[in-house]
Amino acid sequence: MIYWIWLTQIPFIGPVTTRYLIKELGDAEKIYQADHETLSGMSGLSARQRESIIRNHSLEKAKRIMDDCQSKNISILCWNDDRYPLRAREPADAPPMLYYKGNIKKMDQTVGIVGARRCSQEAKQETVFLASEYAKTRIAVVSGMAKGIDSYAHTACLNAGGYTIAILGNGLDICYPSEHHKLMKCIEEKGLLLSEYPPGTPPSRYTFPRRNRLISSWSDKLIIIQTGKGSGALITAEYSRKYGRKVEMKVEI
Repeated sequence: MIYWIWLTQIPFIGPVTTRYLIKELGDAEKIYQADHETLSGMSGLSARQRESIIRNHSLEKAKRIMDDCQSKNISILCWNDDRYPLRAREPADAPPMLYYKGNIKKMDQTVGIVGARRCSQEAKQETVFLASEYAKTRIAVVSGMAKGIDSYAHTACLNAGGYTIAILGNGLDICYPSEHHKLMKCIEEKGLLLSEYPPGTPPSRYTFPRRNRLISSWSDKLIIIQTGKGSGALITAEYSRKYGRKVEMKVEI
């Protein structure tokens, strides 16, 4: 695991380049072991990326992250793990490694449900109805644990005995928004909490759009329930279309 953590912390090495490195060299440990000559012969790397791999060769940061994960009961899902769903691995920018809490179950079908933080009663009722119906048919509900539509979708799914996945834009040792502590604990116990970010990473304008792409990649289709221009739900919809996933609008913008 430590080599996978190391790989995700290298500057200028994103998911697309990581996938190229894994394809060429096999796994994270072999990438760590690669010498300058080997890296120089790889046409898919820029000079800056090669130098970044060479210069950032210490495992100390990775060890600290791994120790932090162990102390906070956070597990790691690597790209080559059979439990990493194929649907989520398909996009070229799929993270090589994810942090998680809870249980990873086999999911035959998944649906993403996202929308406005401040929503109408009609939108809330539609969310609760849909999430409950999907739960009853054993379709996993994916969302981002935000206020409003996201939280209603998770809660309704859990109340109906279903399986839900919350993808966060921060480390799994941070609850955001803070009032969702109880919901977060329930999802950990009965569903799955996922994040691309190591413990201690705060939420930010940068992390949320990247979180949204994971909601799209983990969902076979996406349902948007009431949103506004420039919202995170519309960013999620853009990623879903990019990944070839169906997008449905249930309540008008």
